[in-house]
Amino acid sequence: MRHAHGPVRLLGLAVAMVMTLWAAPAQAASVLCTGFTGCLAAGRTNGGYGAVFLTSFWGMKGGHNCTNYVAYRLTHGRLAARPPGTNSALTWGPAAVHAGIPVDDEPAVGAVAWWDAGVGGASATSGHVAYVEAVLPGAVLVSEDNLDGDFRWRLMTRLDGTWPSGFIHYPASDGSPSGEFTSVTSPDAGTLDFWGSATDPDAQAGDRTYLVSLGGPRGTPGAETYTFDSEFFRFHRISLVGTRGPTSMFLYALNTPGTAGADVLLGQRTVTVRATSATHASFADSSIARSQLPKLRISVTPTRASGTVDVMRGPTLLKRVTMTSGTRQTVTLPRQRKGRWAISVRYRRSVAFTASSRTVYLRVR
Repeated sequence: MRHAHGPVRLLGLAVAMVMTLWAAPAQAASVLCTGFTGCLAAGRTNGGYGAVFLTSFWGMKGGHNCTNYVAYRLTHGRLAARPPGTNSALTWGPAAVHAGIPVDDEPAVGAVAWWDAGVGGASATSGHVAYVEAVLPGAVLVSEDNLDGDFRWRLMTRLDGTWPSGFIHYPASDGSPSGEFTSVTSPDAGTLDFWGSATDPDAQAGDRTYLVSLGGPRGTPGAETYTFDSEFFRFHRISLVGTRGPTSMFLYALNTPGTAGADVLLGQRTVTVRATSATHASFADSSIARSQLPKLRISVTPTRASGTVDVMRGPTLLKRVTMTSGTRQTVTLPRQRKGRWAISVRYRRSVAFTASSRTVYLRVR
């Protein structure tokens, strides 16, 4: 028989209760104690959580909350890293699977019991998690806290309708940050817009420092590097950079000074940092007779810019032109009515360049 906490007489009582529950599977799971004080009086520990339960762990909501309690147990007396996507209780199982962490139907002391939404009496919208304290024949003993509820210990069997969806077996961490580099785009000239997530399992809540290296891994000669801070597990950053064109972006989570572990590469992604474009246009003759066809000269700089140019008169598309790198084009427009017309020449943005436009004027006699 294996157990984690509590006097032998209480564990014996738990075994006796298991036998009773097996004989009456419809009975609800047995609550062995309730409240920090009540459970301590019964020899059931909370691992010290009662003194700090208002503090957030793993970025979870402080106070009476199942996820915050389990996060505390995973980071006190042991060290486990928070996988990306671990938020409300129902996400814990899928996030662990995505991170390659074992999730199965085999309970073990120190594992996390996880209930999907609506399973085994768990919340229909957020699920539930608890900490496995002992494994008994056909049963499991857990400690748990509850949102807007209280701390308690429970005994559950496979037959009482409260069995978890699975058990998450978090590996030990060396204290290094962990997470992922999710995505990066360049929406405007010299701009990076990226997402990531990371945690430092043995650091206090607060800002984490990250390092970006463009053009090669950290330490590459000529690479553009900068750091930034974020207090959030999942972070979003928009940065102005000097690099232009295709490049490799390396994102590192820096280990918190004074804690165990080392800096970690969260990931590497290829991105094309947009450069500013300029559209140039002029009429071969800006004053023509009604019978003449307007001829418009178009170019886009830098010369390597390519893509689509729309020639517009108000909302009316007069011509659509495909520009290739380093070319200038003279295009013939449809005949125009008499008058003075503002003609807009618009270069659509490409992967490498921002959009730009130029307005020219045509007088038709």
